[in-house]
Amino acid sequence: MLAREKEVRNTFRRFMAENLDRWDWQAAHVPSPLTKEVEESQAVKQAEKDAKRKAKAKELKKLRKAKEKAKQSTVRVAPSRQQPSSSFAAPISKEEEEKRALAEEREKRAGAAERRIAAMQNKGCAAGFADDIPCSCCNSSLAGKIPFHRYHYKYCSTTCMHIHREILEDG
Repeated sequence: MLAREKEVRNTFRRFMAENLDRWDWQAAHVPSPLTKEVEESQAVKQAEKDAKRKAKAKELKKLRKAKEKAKQSTVRVAPSRQQPSSSFAAPISKEEEEKRALAEEREKRAGAAERRIAAMQNKGCAAGFADDIPCSCCNSSLAGKIPFHRYHYKYCSTTCMHIHREILEDG
């Protein structure tokens, strides 16, 4: 009961197995005798557990490699031009589909931002919008900034956009 390490406890249990009548083992709170047969069966059980754990780890490693291989083969195909699915195509998980969709969405947004910047530069205001346009919420200047739009309002930040939306909905 007072021994902190397992090996010390096992030493008491081994001694108990050899000398059952030399001590009041119940009063000493030694749980049960530890014989060689019990130790061997515990070692066999532990070896089985270790073997199962190694087999599971090996299987998980194989699955990860297969996923990486499938991912690498799908990365080679351009996201905008996907090949028609055939019987030889690797299965695509939902996570991969979501990641691909998010990447496409990011590309669309980046393209839209580039087009807005190009349109502003073509109009002759390379620094952004004209100096006299204020934020629809906080009235700060939008000069040199690319504003956020909501309906016909222009904002300096998404925070201003959300605050102004709540003001409009309440009023």
